[in-house]
Amino acid sequence: MRSDDLFPKRKAKKIDALQRQKHTRARNQRYLIICEGSKTEPNYLRDLLKDLGIREPLVKVEPHEGNTPDRIVQQASDVYLSDARNGDPFDTVFCVFDRDTHSTFDEAINRIKTLASQKKPQPLSAITSNPCFEVWLLLHFGFSDQPFQGAGKKSIADQVVAKLKKEKGFEHYAKGQKNVFSRLKGRLSDALRNADQLRKMTSTTRSPNPSTDMDVLVLALQEMARINEPFNPSKRAGN
Repeated sequence: MRSDDLFPKRKAKKIDALQRQKHTRARNQRYLIICEGSKTEPNYLRDLLKDLGIREPLVKVEPHEGNTPDRIVQQASDVYLSDARNGDPFDTVFCVFDRDTHSTFDEAINRIKTLASQKKPQPLSAITSNPCFEVWLLLHFGFSDQPFQGAGKKSIADQVVAKLKKEKGFEHYAKGQKNVFSRLKGRLSDALRNADQLRKMTSTTRSPNPSTDMDVLVLALQEMARINEPFNPSKRAGN
């Protein structure tokens, strides 16, 4: 074999080895998700994880110990520190909560920023919806930036749910309902696109109502599922 033929092969092997190392490090990542809702969001996320083929301990959906934003963040910090002391901390802790009418919403957001800027930062990430999680579900049916307001005996969250109930197949929607993800799976790409568009619009109007970061979490989980596929050198960039 000519010596000049060896260099491309050696280079290719080196690239494969580096990519395999990177792939292995990424595969070892673990996520924790703590939700404000006791059933609605956890049911949706567990169905999503099942569909993606992601199991514990890669991603753990933890029951909340208090359903206000400040309590969610405190729990997230406590669990992260506990795992860190045991030598295997979560790489990211997602705190899923709504704006709704919570008085501790801004406090929770600021707390996450503070924890991230510490000398020993905690990798907490806020996944918020304004006014509530159902905004994410609505975006599966189309784009809308119309803000929601409470009226009469209906709270601001009730108004979002009422609009969702006007969509075909969701006339009897209720909090905590199962199989919501499977019923909307075929529209997921639309929801991801609409949520991103809504975020760009709210960043210019400075009005976060309506908005949601659920697309950020879904994309992170999709990426984890992709990374945890068996390593295939033939999938190198450019091949």
